[in-house]
Formats: sequence, structure tokens, C-alpha cells
Amino acid sequence: MTEKSEIDIEVLDEAYNRGSDYLMRYACAPGVFAAVMDTLGYEDDPAVNDVWKAAIGFVGGTGNMAIGTCGAMAGAAMAISYSFGLKKEEPEDMMKMLNVTSVVAEVGKKMQEKYGHITCQEVQFHLLGKSYRFTNPEAMQEFMSLSRAHPACQEVTGDLARWTAKKILEHNPHFSKRKQK
Repeated sequence: MTEKSEIDIEVLDEAYNRGSDYLMRYACAPGVFAAVMDTLGYEDDPAVNDVWKAAIGFVGGTGNMAIGTCGAMAGAAMAISYSFGLKKEEPEDMMKMLNVTSVVAEVGKKMQEKYGHITCQEVQFHLLGKSYRFTNPEAMQEFMSLSRAHPACQEVTGDLARWTAKKILEHNPHFSKRKQK
């Protein structure tokens, strides 16, 4: 095993741990986005902190409705997209945009393989046998109680953070600001 491979495994483990831990601190979408960005050395980056704010609306399958894309997947897509550095002024670079979306799709396919789907309610069915609409306070209370006993979504956010960090390092290795050992 090369030194780089050892560092990569350490980085990926850190991304997983942060993704799992950040779920309870920030929720799914902003948690995965923050886990990946913090792991890659962007903790104090003002632009990244501003982008983090945009992740909040994707929580709980978009607006806590559970019918949209899983928030963890949305946070992953945001981190991957940010790592490519596509600028608003250059939308005509269709190949770059297609490259971004293909990397997001790679993570989505991995999620589908492990969790059966990429939508919040379907992932919940896969993990818990039922789905919760988080806009309903009683449902949210039940889900939170269940989550303390069976932290299934923490595994999802950990996996998505790990897979996303890996894809970013594979496709954009110079994006990471981490100090190499």
C-alpha cells in the first residue's frame, strides 16, 4: 500500500465519521456538505460557509417533506459540484457540466445499490420499513426517538460523505487543502 493510499483511507474514514456526527448537529444535507468540505480543509472558507446555507432547504428530502432527493445525496451533489469550480459566467462549457453530473451520478448509483433509492422516503422504507413526513411534528418526534435507538440515517450520511470525498479526490485531487503527511 502506498503512502497516498494510507492517507486516502484516513481521509475517507474522517469524512465518514464527520458525516455521521454532523447529522445530529446540522441535519442531512448541510451535514454531508460540511463533513466533506471540512475533511478536505475548507472549515473556515467564507465562500463554503455561504454555500452551506443553501443546503438547509434540502433537509429531509427537500423542505422536510421526504418526497425529494435524500438530503445526504443533495449535500453530496453540492460538494461535488463546488469542487469542480464551474462558474456562472461559463455555462457554455457543457462538457464540464456533464462531467460534474456524471460524478454526482456515480455517487447516486452507489447510494442506490446500498440503500435501494436516492429519495428520502424510499431510503427510509429501505432502512426503517416506513417513511416519515418531517413536516408533521408527531412524525418528526417518532423519527427522532427511533433515530436515537437505531441511527440508520447516520450510516447514510457517513457513507455519502465518504463516497463524495473519494470521488472529489479521484476527479479533483488538487481541490483538497489538507496538509499531506
